[in-house]
Amino acid sequence: MISLEDSFSYCKQMAESHYENFPVASGLLPKSTRLPIAVIYAFARTADDFADEIPDTREAFEKLSMWRELLFRAASGPVDHPVFRALSEVISSFSLPVEWLDHLIRAFERDRVVTRHQSFVDLLGYSKLSANPVGRLLLWVHGYRDEALFKSSDAICTALQLANFWQDIDVDRKKDRIYVPTDELSACHLSEDELFAASDDRHLKLLKRLESFTGGLFYRGRDLPPKVGFRLSIELRLVLLGGLGILKMGCDPARRISERPVLRKADWLRIFGGSLLGSDPFGRFDHSHPLFQEGAAYDPDVIPLLDPVRSP
Repeated sequence: MISLEDSFSYCKQMAESHYENFPVASGLLPKSTRLPIAVIYAFARTADDFADEIPDTREAFEKLSMWRELLFRAASGPVDHPVFRALSEVISSFSLPVEWLDHLIRAFERDRVVTRHQSFVDLLGYSKLSANPVGRLLLWVHGYRDEALFKSSDAICTALQLANFWQDIDVDRKKDRIYVPTDELSACHLSEDELFAASDDRHLKLLKRLESFTGGLFYRGRDLPPKVGFRLSIELRLVLLGGLGILKMGCDPARRISERPVLRKADWLRIFGGSLLGSDPFGRFDHSHPLFQEGAAYDPDVIPLLDPVRSP
């Protein structure tokens, strides 16, 4: 069986080698929680890759089904696998809610068969599986069990998921996935094909609507960082600011849809500098916009948990 040390090392290397829009198991976290968070990331990252990188849907479902089987085996004891040997230890040490990890797999399965979404509410349901468990697990590993904190985390994680969708509009199109809600396209008198055409006033209106709703979600979660321990609060503050940064880039009217914006070192330095200077990251939003207010009123409890899907 793979040693626990080698398994943790494998997960740590994966966490350090992948680009994300937010810090992952960074040195800002307490040393005691960095490796557990890296293990959770490796679990989620690998499953996400099954959903994204395997061309055949049936094969992707088989891989995800195997991943689920290994997850529940790991919940009962050590498993001889580079990710699950360490994950078994983390589940045991922190009494992780295994269903939250399974929700991630359920989200990745949905990616293969649900390729259009009618409304923002549909995306909130998807994000309840795909994003919210990550934030909850981060808080759980750091000892937090407060439902109010979980709800604030859900708002930030859902906002991060949506900001990633607007960042990856063209990337997802190549996988025949469009996450821009059809209701929003209709509200702006755009068809799917026109979404990818040269920008006009309809596109500007759409970007404003996407940014407003997502910005409201970030605003709903803004109270989370000050309510946790110092090191975790810095990490969460950067997650929040990084998400707002990628949202701004993804909804920039001057951006070409075919270009995927990413946060580079200079962007992070600017974000961190603005934070130190006390600048208001929400000052650029129109707080009176109905969609901003709708996002800011987000309550995960009223969003139903989506049913599992099956392989076609």
